[in-house]
Amino acid sequence: MYSIKEVLQLLLIVIVIGLPPYLIALKTFRNLKLITIIILSIIYWGGTIYTQQVIPFILILILLIVNSRNKKIMEEYEPSIVNKKFTLKDFILIAGATILIRFPIGIINIFYVLLVDLIGINVQSQEVVDIFVNSQNNMLNILIILLVVIVAPLNEEFSMRYWLFGKVLSPRAGAIIAALISSGLFTLLHYNIAGVPTFFVLGLYACYIYYRKGFWGAVTVHFIFNLSSVLLLMLTKLIIPIA
Repeated sequence: MYSIKEVLQLLLIVIVIGLPPYLIALKTFRNLKLITIIILSIIYWGGTIYTQQVIPFILILILLIVNSRNKKIMEEYEPSIVNKKFTLKDFILIAGATILIRFPIGIINIFYVLLVDLIGINVQSQEVVDIFVNSQNNMLNILIILLVVIVAPLNEEFSMRYWLFGKVLSPRAGAIIAALISSGLFTLLHYNIAGVPTFFVLGLYACYIYYRKGFWGAVTVHFIFNLSSVLLLMLTKLIIPIA
């Protein structure tokens, strides 16, 4: 049986990650027959509840493919997802800046955890981190790496930056308020007290990069940040058995 906490966490992930691509897909494929939309909707939401991230990831890939191949069709029903040109030079510059920025973020987070611990609040690492560090199952570790490095960045940047920050909040509340709200929800989505400063600042930084370089710029931030985290965890797994 799931606890109330686990159910609420599941609902938050399903709604925040699953709803944006679903709403955009409804506009994009609005010419489909109603019965087809109903059947696909049942499959989508059932799969999203079961897999949380995988089914929305597949739908986002489909939307990106439609966006790149049928721009006229997309522009009729939905503004372009990839709204700014993104080059290899942009990727390299954003990747380098993200690596540099994670060190001060990490230092801030260390002091935050010490402070939270001093006032008696129990802090724990993310569940996925504990599973990865303690697991000896290579297949499970590979799946976790793919989820953290590929699936999560695409899903969360689509929902948090492209949809919530870019489409919903910025036109109505302005970029600053939109960045604060979307970064707060992004932090809540990770459901981890120990990482609050990291997630919030990362969210703000991704909003800034999205504003400057568009969707793929924000995905690059998230991808590089998560990849560097995974590499550090892999190094930890190598060192711990030796110690």
